[in-house]
Amino acid sequence: MQNKIALGVDIGNVIIDNRSVDPEAKKVDEATYASFPPTRGVFEALKSLNSYFQGDVYLISKCTEWAQEQILLWLKDHDFYARTGIKPENVFFVRQRHEKDGVCRKLGLTHFIDDRLEVLGHMVGSTPNLILFQPDDEEVREFERFLPKVSVARDWDEAMRKIEKEHDIISP
Repeated sequence: MQNKIALGVDIGNVIIDNRSVDPEAKKVDEATYASFPPTRGVFEALKSLNSYFQGDVYLISKCTEWAQEQILLWLKDHDFYARTGIKPENVFFVRQRHEKDGVCRKLGLTHFIDDRLEVLGHMVGSTPNLILFQPDDEEVREFERFLPKVSVARDWDEAMRKIEKEHDIISP
């Protein structure tokens, strides 16, 4: 049995609230990226989770090279690392959604939070604790076969409660 626990977190629509600027936007463009706000409660939640997971919290995002640069700037501009305690070297990028599973396996992640059920579907069987964050109903219908294998969280408070309940911990 594995003693170490580690958490992976998607960035778009989980940390950076892309949907609040344009809920219908399927693509992110250069003109609006810097204006995206953080998801409500994300800094406090990730600071607490980083403490609980003893620094084993990783950000894993599927994006283009351009978006990668924008994300790194957003994290810097929002003082993300200081506010959460997550280390800059714990940020990983992939170009295809299914590649997140390989990063999770390599890092030995036990938990992953993502807004896409498709992504979590690739992790069923390899990452034991999967949380679907603020799911898109259309995307859920397309990949609903994976829904019984994940927990759903509508916000960071609910995601925290699910992890706390699973591990019988109390938030600071």
